Amino acid sequence: MSIRIPYKKFPDTRGEVGYFAAIPVNIALPAKNSPRSKRFEAIIDSGATRCVFHAQLGKAIGLDVIKGEPETTNGIAGPTTVYLHNISLYAPGGIIALCAAFSLDLPIAGLLGMRGFFDNFKITFDPTVLQCELERLYLA
Repeated sequence: MSIRIPYKKFPDTRGEVGYFAAIPVNIALPAKNSPRSKRFEAIIDSGATRCVFHAQLGKAIGLDVIKGEPETTNGIAGPTTVYLHNISLYAPGGIIALCAAFSLDLPIAGLLGMRGFFDNFKITFDPTVLQCELERLYLA
């Protein structure tokens, strides 16, 4: 089963239009029946090493974010510290258990990166039709 996601437009500072793929997701603590966050939009980002969420989302599900394992990442804005926690990601195709990073500085709600998201999906970006296709992988 595959899901097609139309690209979203965003204007840049030069008056041109850029595109990105995003999906609605929820996160929760990994314990069974843990309450989920409110649904939010996370950008599918092949340049992100792992899934990263804003610290406020972690706090909303009950994490003491800065008590997670610290990790220094080196993104487009330079080095920053994130805090790692095991969570459940509710995405198309079901629940994914992963170790996610939480950032105090992330300017958006979330990024779905290589570890935790891309390793669970076959992902095809198609600029000719301005959409992304996700196909869930079920690895034994």
